[in-house]
Amino acid sequence: MTRIGLRGQLGIFSVLFASGMWMSKVAQPLHYENAGALVAFGVGYAAMAITGGFSFVWGAIADRLGELNAVRIGALVYAVGIAGRFLTDVAPTVAFSVIAGAGASLALVGIRPWVRSRATDEEIPSIVGGRNLGNQVGMFVGTVGAAALFAFVPGTDAGTLAALGVAPLLVVLGFVWLLMFGRTGAPVDLTAAAETSGRSSFRGLATKLAAIGVLSGFYVSLVTPYLPLFLTRGGLPDAAAAVVIAAMSFAQIAVTAVIARRGTRARPFRLFLIAESVTGLLTLTVALALSVSPILVAVLFIARAGFVAIAVTSEETIQYAVIPGNAAGFVFGISQTAFLIGDALGGALGAPLWTMLGPTGLATIAGAATLANAILLPALLRTKAPVRS
Repeated sequence: MTRIGLRGQLGIFSVLFASGMWMSKVAQPLHYENAGALVAFGVGYAAMAITGGFSFVWGAIADRLGELNAVRIGALVYAVGIAGRFLTDVAPTVAFSVIAGAGASLALVGIRPWVRSRATDEEIPSIVGGRNLGNQVGMFVGTVGAAALFAFVPGTDAGTLAALGVAPLLVVLGFVWLLMFGRTGAPVDLTAAAETSGRSSFRGLATKLAAIGVLSGFYVSLVTPYLPLFLTRGGLPDAAAAVVIAAMSFAQIAVTAVIARRGTRARPFRLFLIAESVTGLLTLTVALALSVSPILVAVLFIARAGFVAIAVTSEETIQYAVIPGNAAGFVFGISQTAFLIGDALGGALGAPLWTMLGPTGLATIAGAATLANAILLPALLRTKAPVRS
């Protein structure tokens, strides 16, 4: 059998998994709306979010299952969960949403111990870049694929049903891919310190990552859901705003492709500090530019998307450097849970802040929070010696 490196294994899996996820994510609300079941959709969405919020539990399970097994099992469970989105009654919607939330969380959190146990420090930056590139390509393929099915499959709800049928098949293809090509190369041994230390010794690190996660989730949810509104309030028509958002996606794909090839291993802390600071400054500049020029607002958001891609990849590289391999799933799970808490907090406050302060005020708060995160992460994690696994 052809031996494929870890970057290729994870990159292809990420494309297939994200394609299925986004195709289903686009089609599901349309299918439920056609069925007059948006209340069930909302309840199911909440059930999935709550299930995913227990990422620290799924991380601990991933550590016990071991490396690639957690990713394989999680992908298969997730495929089962989204396959049930044809059903629009409340009870099956909640049941399949819980299944999907558990599967997605287990698969995504399980990637960490798999990579940490099989990759050297020198390989991790390019693997992280390859994974993020796969996620972005998968998002593009899934959304465009769903749009194509909507356009070319005749019938009121036939296109959405076709997308809901294709989506789990894409995820299953990711599962099959890992069955065929997963786990190449010898594992990287744990250091003596990592082997002998218990989970209690990771509490300090987990607390730091949780603080960073809450802040990151908070400012992300102040910007991402409101991107179309920022652009239209800046003076762009709806169609032009959609084009700008597509250009932002391409910018992230292009930057991540370069990172996947070149890596961030030289100075990830410095790279994160610069990229996150520039992201914050660009967000603050958006607040000033909203009343100046719609073209300037568009350019600022496209540039911001590129620096976000750099910051995200650098942050993930840093996490791999400081998280010990024998607790990667558990510790990252806590970080992911904290991010979701911050995301929920930002989601709850975003609309009231927009109403009271407008887009200028919301962009100002988001930019300030981003700058705070640029300082907080290096301050908390810089003193943590890299842990080999």
